[in-house]
Amino acid sequence: MKKLIWGAFSIFIILLLASCGTSNADPTTGGDPQPQEDKTILTKLVVNEDGNASFTIKNETEVEKSITYPSGQEIEYQLLDNENNVVYTYSANKTFTLMLQEKTLKPSEEIVIPLELQTELAEVPAGSYTLIAWSTSNELSEQKEQTAYKWDGKDEPESTVSTETITVYQADANAEYVEPYDITIDPSGDEVRQIFDEIMVLEVGLIDYRFENNNTKLILNMDSGLSNVQGSAGEHMFIGTIVHSYFDNFPELEEIYFEKEGNSPVTLAHLVVSEPFTRDQVYTNSSN
Repeated sequence: MKKLIWGAFSIFIILLLASCGTSNADPTTGGDPQPQEDKTILTKLVVNEDGNASFTIKNETEVEKSITYPSGQEIEYQLLDNENNVVYTYSANKTFTLMLQEKTLKPSEEIVIPLELQTELAEVPAGSYTLIAWSTSNELSEQKEQTAYKWDGKDEPESTVSTETITVYQADANAEYVEPYDITIDPSGDEVRQIFDEIMVLEVGLIDYRFENNNTKLILNMDSGLSNVQGSAGEHMFIGTIVHSYFDNFPELEEIYFEKEGNSPVTLAHLVVSEPFTRDQVYTNSSN
């Protein structure tokens, strides 16, 4: 009986030891070692046909990967000349938030960061360069990509200022009549002052002006330079160039008044201007 009990106990011990020997095995792999995890995250720099570029970060593994940025800046790039001098650095004229951020890439997921070179390189002279770009993440900052880059330079923007040609008047060589000539003005600017500055050959300044009576009355307030208007013929040419120029370019006008430093009447050397000039009056002959 004792032999029978001892035999049964021995069998139990053997089974127990066999069980302990397999307790650490992976049931799905039969105890084989796990393959080493692929830690590859690829980066790529591509120049587009439009002259801009893109920087791609791609998770080439079969597991999720995280990358950490020490600030709000996610990309850095530089432009180097043929002697490897840095002529442009993306972050040089920018500020970024000082905030730690993390991004997770799923298997085969990629992040594409555009490089707006056509805008960013506006101040860089045209030429052949080397473009170097890299991610600012802690994990990828050493993976720098580079490519040749031909920069055509930034075209000067076309002028957005529109112009208009108008006709004003000047005295002829003999001071006998006024004759027309064309000038170019900015229609969005002050047309009254542009005309005055163009036609005024004497040292007479326009202090200010105003329209009244629904823009049918123009008051020109001039400075003490009116004393420079000399001689009977000179006075008539002075008046003629002004009234013809304004009446022709402001068809709604019916009257033009003169003031000197805010006062009227205006006294010239041979003439006191106390009444308004109107369209139906003849001030000086015109060559037309």
